Amino acid sequence: MEQFYVSFASGSTGNCGLLVLGGTRLLIDLGISVRRLSAELARLGVTIDELDAVLLTHEHTDHIKGLATLLKRHDLPLYTTIGTAQVLLEKHPQARDHLRPFYSGATFLVGGVQVTAFGTPHDAADSTGFRFETEGLCFGYATDLGFVPNSVRQALLGCDVVVLESNHDPDLLRTGPYPYALQQRVAGPRGHLSNADCARLAVELVQSGTRCLILAHLSDKNNTPAYARLETEAALRAAGLTCALFVAPKDAMDEPILLSGEEACTCCPSA
Repeated sequence: MEQFYVSFASGSTGNCGLLVLGGTRLLIDLGISVRRLSAELARLGVTIDELDAVLLTHEHTDHIKGLATLLKRHDLPLYTTIGTAQVLLEKHPQARDHLRPFYSGATFLVGGVQVTAFGTPHDAADSTGFRFETEGLCFGYATDLGFVPNSVRQALLGCDVVVLESNHDPDLLRTGPYPYALQQRVAGPRGHLSNADCARLAVELVQSGTRCLILAHLSDKNNTPAYARLETEAALRAAGLTCALFVAPKDAMDEPILLSGEEACTCCPSA
């Protein structure tokens, strides 16, 4: 089985992606409808019931929009932190038999993949990022970050491929349509990562061996794909560094990003 990552949705209105590593199919977040998820998976020749697990970063609607319907129709394990699990059970008590809660900082196996969870600074109950490891490949996932604490930095350093939030341009946020209170929330220490903060971390990651970056969770009001890409490209260029760089679109990627231990991040046709 090929190893790849594909984003089905990324941004303020929905987040969902599929990571296939070591023969294990992992859905990261479910901020889209189950109907749409089924259609996106069908393009890859996969059904929902062939997924091995769903991993949820936190309980905000743009990350769990399709959860209620999924629970009614499919029997899949849901991995999330204890704090997030408690919040989910208040709204979705039917999730009890599906949940596989873990403490932030825990390491556990899902199929053939070792998963390490790390806490993220966000205004949610107990939000988390993930580090996925299998033989020959390490994949990091971190969005919804108000800032980059050292614990997040250390969890991502050394990953071959990283999905990293590049949410907003501060000038666009300040002059955009959001009311002042929401601007403060987005830019605050439990909000979202700016393009500049993303770019600074990108330099450290590439210096540590990251070969591919996927910029994600872009605001459709306070950012553009061009702004996000240019900020990170400029920071890498100033440091004399290069890597494969992708920007996850608001809707689904046209093609998965093929991953391998030797040469990460080359586009491959859907199959």
